[in-house]
Amino acid sequence: LSKFIEIGILHNDFKRYGWMGVVYLLAWLAALPLQLVMIYNRPEEIKAHYNASTYLQVFQFDNSPLLLFLLLIAPVLTGLLVFRYLQTSHAADMEHSLPIRRETLYNTHLLSGLIFLLVPIVITALVTWAVVNGLKIDFVTNQHIIDWLKVALVANLFFFFSTVTVGMITGLSILQGLLTYILLLVPAGLSMLLFHNLQMYVYGFAGNFYIGGLNSLIPLVGLLESPNSNEIIVYLLICVALYFIGRFLYQQRHIEAAGEAITIGVLRPIFKYSVTFCTMLLVGSYFYRTQQNIAWTYLGYFLGAALGYILIEILYKKSVHVFDRRSCKGLGIYAVIAVALVGLVHSDFTGYETRMPQIDQVEYVYMDTYYNPWLRAEDSDVINQSVRGIYLDSDNVNNIMALHQQIIAQKEGARSNPLISPYRRLENICLAYQLKDGKRLYRNYVIDAKQYRQQLKPIHESLEFKTHHFDVLRVNTADVKLVDIRSEEGNKRVTLTDPQLIQEAIVVLQQDIKMQTYEEMNDSRPPWGHVEITLPKPQIADADGVIQPEAATTRIMVEPKDSYYICSVSWQKSYTGFQAWLKGTRLLDRVRLIPGEDIIHAIIEYYPEGLDENEFRTMRAGRNPKEKPEQMKITDADKIELCLFNYWTEYTSGPVYKVLFELKGGGSLIGILTPATAPDFVKQHFAG
Repeated sequence: LSKFIEIGILHNDFKRYGWMGVVYLLAWLAALPLQLVMIYNRPEEIKAHYNASTYLQVFQFDNSPLLLFLLLIAPVLTGLLVFRYLQTSHAADMEHSLPIRRETLYNTHLLSGLIFLLVPIVITALVTWAVVNGLKIDFVTNQHIIDWLKVALVANLFFFFSTVTVGMITGLSILQGLLTYILLLVPAGLSMLLFHNLQMYVYGFAGNFYIGGLNSLIPLVGLLESPNSNEIIVYLLICVALYFIGRFLYQQRHIEAAGEAITIGVLRPIFKYSVTFCTMLLVGSYFYRTQQNIAWTYLGYFLGAALGYILIEILYKKSVHVFDRRSCKGLGIYAVIAVALVGLVHSDFTGYETRMPQIDQVEYVYMDTYYNPWLRAEDSDVINQSVRGIYLDSDNVNNIMALHQQIIAQKEGARSNPLISPYRRLENICLAYQLKDGKRLYRNYVIDAKQYRQQLKPIHESLEFKTHHFDVLRVNTADVKLVDIRSEEGNKRVTLTDPQLIQEAIVVLQQDIKMQTYEEMNDSRPPWGHVEITLPKPQIADADGVIQPEAATTRIMVEPKDSYYICSVSWQKSYTGFQAWLKGTRLLDRVRLIPGEDIIHAIIEYYPEGLDENEFRTMRAGRNPKEKPEQMKITDADKIELCLFNYWTEYTSGPVYKVLFELKGGGSLIGILTPATAPDFVKQHFAG
């Protein structure tokens, strides 16, 4: 035992740092058992509404800043303090002058730190168990306490060993703390930077897909998301590896390295060029995201690399006088290698950008505007036709591949015009091919939908696409509780509770959606209103059997038991069958604006030269201050209806007719009519 630890050193650590263990214990007791007691002793009228989550949220690390603070700060602070002597020359000389082996010193200080961290956690778990059983809190079981204990113990071990190991390669306590957190984020952070930068140069690179899976590389996220037994074993094995790495580095460390940024010579260039590379990617990625220009990106690379390199040189030399021949040579060599690397990636020497699977190799295709449904299905190992965005129909697979082929053919044009305008209809295309041999191919593009209308039209008009994107098509009318129809403007609203009316409304709405063309699905006319269908949770399902809150057309209805969903769908102007049904049931005037009843008149003004984007935004934000002689005023209800049916609220270039609808009771609607959508009587009026 004397070869493993030194009792005198251990006793000295307890005298110097024992207060940390006491403070840590008190903090955990306040954060856990005391919180349970406080919740339990609230007034009875409040406790009557309690459920399991009321108590279990106390055990959730991501729900409490105090728990996160204890989990993130205490292990790192402990690692800094118990090995603090290594970072000051006088203390390091004195400690190592003792007739004690370095391995024994390392183990002894390590053991004292583990006692300060782990014993308070175990005591807290025992006290929590006593409180739960003493107060008979049935919502909290022994398994909940054990699950919390496992995460707390493993997290403390992992962060403590990480801090100690980092402390062996640096001689500055502040840098030790910073590097600990930085290195824990490096796998995910560096991967994210690489993926972002690859998206700039490799056309179609599915960075969004790979970034979506990076959470597993962040230890804190992995530990807080209820790790399973295998994941806990992995973290424990990493801790064992860190123990031996730290011990080896301690034995190799020079005592006089205290105060140096990096204590091991071979690691200095690795650290310097790693920081240079990361800052280069970071600044370059920032410039590209903000400027959308490759020249700015290259400038960002240069500034980022220079900044990172110079900062590390200042840190190493402890002086701002770092511009010498050797430093400039090192930065120059790095720049040459970086330019060659960027050129190599940009050249697409692997043929990645043009690679597509053969049609007979494809089992099915996933296509959507984001990868979330696919990633969720991958996590649950359930990837089938119920996942939103998966296409099995052979016609759709062919059409999607034709779209993909056209996107590849237009890649040079897409690269030459990357600037994004808020009035261009850009569409994110996320593709995933499942091949029959088990392999998968991922691609991601941002396209101008207008350029690919011919390829998108048959896909969007297919029943498979509409079933994926319109939840109302998957509604069982027999289970609907009520249907709420409200106008886009004017606060007009009707709620249907009669089963017969509900069934008729949904059937007509479903038929309209199935008959809708691509042009109608993507026109710029504002909807007449919105339809909200209330139904039990199980009736609309994704791969996991329930609607996910992220779905574009779905939101959760707040109910005491959270037992209902509201399926929302816009009442588009192309839904003529639904409007006819409302008119036949005499509900139309109660759910949308009616000329003559809700709209007093319309005022139209012609802009033959068109409006620029700033003028359009200004027009949409205000209203006409007064009438002008050149304006056209319409009071006829039928003519107002035609204008109301055809007006847009999105920007378009070229000649336009500005239209303002004056509402009763104040307020107005403002939009535009184009030469293609304006009624004939409007065009005839301004023809002269």
